[in-house]
Amino acid sequence: MKKLFSVLVFTLALTLSGIAQNNEESQDIFNDVQPAEEQPADPNVPLKEGEKKPPAPKPFVRLVLPIDSVTSLITYTEIVEQPESQADSLYIRAKRWAVKNFTKNGERAKEIFEVDKKDNKLVIRGYIDAYVYGSKYSKKNMGYHMFTITVWIKEGRYKYTITNLYNVNKLFDGDKTEPTKTYFEYYNTTTTNPKSADAILRSADGDINKLIKDLKRDMRDPVQVDEDDW
Repeated sequence: MKKLFSVLVFTLALTLSGIAQNNEESQDIFNDVQPAEEQPADPNVPLKEGEKKPPAPKPFVRLVLPIDSVTSLITYTEIVEQPESQADSLYIRAKRWAVKNFTKNGERAKEIFEVDKKDNKLVIRGYIDAYVYGSKYSKKNMGYHMFTITVWIKEGRYKYTITNLYNVNKLFDGDKTEPTKTYFEYYNTTTTNPKSADAILRSADGDINKLIKDLKRDMRDPVQVDEDDW
């Protein structure tokens, strides 16, 4: 009887260990992402003379990102009016901006364009380094954020969209590294560690808006025509 009881206890311990291990693996994408949180003051510690009561910690509120009503994907889009610019000039500027930003890791210019035709549309495979910012002076690398940029061009204006966003990172399993692909829509809706998921999206949103600002600046700059453009 004692031997049977010991076997049952050992089996139960193995089962619980397996469940715990699976839960830990499901948390891997958030292991290195710990958003800074305000620590509430201990109500049992009396205030010192002249010391003010600290404010209550702010409630957690998720970042609201733009969602396309048709695709239900996170999508950054805008129509930019630029009356002084002709369509041909805007096309050249958009293409040069893409080459400048997305050939940093040795990619050939032709490899970043899904559509490279003068048909008033440019489709670009884009990426940025992925970071989570703990503070103004600290950041943690999370691989790359990948996305598709489409630029439609007309006389005196252009429209851009940035969508199909996902993160490519590496998880370490002993001596092996496995790349993981996580779409932003998962970060935006997950109930698994939502604060860490929100920290990833907030950092990405800031970097994507910097990229958009860079695009607008380059689209305004005059084109320097070289021998290949005549």
